[in-house]
Amino acid sequence: MRSLKRIIVGTLANCGGPALSYGLMMGRATVFMLHRFDCPEAGVHGHDLRILRSALAYLRRKRYELVSLRELYARLASGAQSIRGAVAFTIDDGYFDHAQVASPLFAEFDCPVTTFVTTGFLDKKLWFWWDQIEHIFESANLPNISVTIGSTNLRYEMAGLDRRTQGKIDFTNFCKGLKTEDRHVAIARLAGAAEIDIPQIPPQRYAPMTWDALRAAEKKGMEFGPHTVTHPILAQSSDEQVAAEVAQSWDRLQHEAQNPVPIFCYPNGQFSDFSGREIVLVRQAGMLGAVSGEPGYFYKDSIRQDPDEAFRVRRFSFPDEMTDLTQYVSGIERAKQILRGEV
Repeated sequence: MRSLKRIIVGTLANCGGPALSYGLMMGRATVFMLHRFDCPEAGVHGHDLRILRSALAYLRRKRYELVSLRELYARLASGAQSIRGAVAFTIDDGYFDHAQVASPLFAEFDCPVTTFVTTGFLDKKLWFWWDQIEHIFESANLPNISVTIGSTNLRYEMAGLDRRTQGKIDFTNFCKGLKTEDRHVAIARLAGAAEIDIPQIPPQRYAPMTWDALRAAEKKGMEFGPHTVTHPILAQSSDEQVAAEVAQSWDRLQHEAQNPVPIFCYPNGQFSDFSGREIVLVRQAGMLGAVSGEPGYFYKDSIRQDPDEAFRVRRFSFPDEMTDLTQYVSGIERAKQILRGEV
C-alpha cells in the first residue's frame, strides 16, 4: 500500500506541483513542526537529516515558496500579498541541536525557520520532564519498576528495549494528565522506585542551546519566538502562572535575541491544552498570534473572519517520508480533506 501511495502521490504532485497548489491551496500555507535532530555524537535520535535535506531540495527544485512564520503573519495584514501554497518551518523547545544541527542545514537551502524556545530551559533552570522520564527508563538497572501515584498503581517490566520504551510512553502519557506539581512528584517517585538520581543539570543529549548559540543561529537566518518559561501545560495552570509564563518568556527573549518573533507557541499544543484565557493573555503580551500542535493548514480567510484563529494556527508534524511531505504541500491532503467532508 505504501508503494502504491508513493506512485499515486508522486504522479499527481509531479504533474501538478505548485500549479496544483494554485487552486487547492489558495489562501493556505503548510506549516511544519519539528523537534529533535539526529546528532549521533551526543546520542540524539531525531529527524533524519538525509530526509530533511531531501525535502528542502525537493521544495526548492519544485519552486515552492519557502517563507518565515513572521512573513505569513505579515501577509495577513496586507490584502495585496497572497498566500498560495507557501511552506514554513518551525521547531519547538530550544535544544542544543536546533542551533548546532538544524540552523546550518536550513541555512544551506536559504530556508527560513522559526524556533520556539522555553526560556527557563536556556537559562539552565530546568530540564524537560519528559526527558527526565526517558532518562529514568533508560538508566534503571532493575528487572521491573513499581510505583504508586495517588490511587494508581503502575508496574513496568524492564527486560528489553521494547518494554522500556513502552513504559516510558505509558508513564509520559500518564503524566500529561497531571497538574504541574503532581507531575514533579510522580517523576520523583518513579526515580526513587527505579533507584535513579535525577541530576540537576541535564545530560548532554537533553541540553539546551545557549543564548550565544541562539544569537549565532540568528545570524544564519533562524528566528526565535517564545514558548513559555517552564513549559507547563497551560490549561492545567492558574491564571497567575499562565500570565507569568507568557509575559516573562517574551520579555526574556526580547532581552537576549536580536529580533525575536512576536508569535507564541503553546506547550504540548493540543486544543485541549489552551483556551480563550490563553489567547487573551498572549494577545495582551503583544503577540501577533500563536501556533498549536494540531494538524492542519494555515488558512488566511479563516483568520480574517475570526481574529482568534491567528492564535490557534495549526501545524503538520514533519513527516519521515517524502511521500507524506509531498501530499501536504502539493494540495493532495487538502483534496482529501474536501472528499472526507472535513471542510
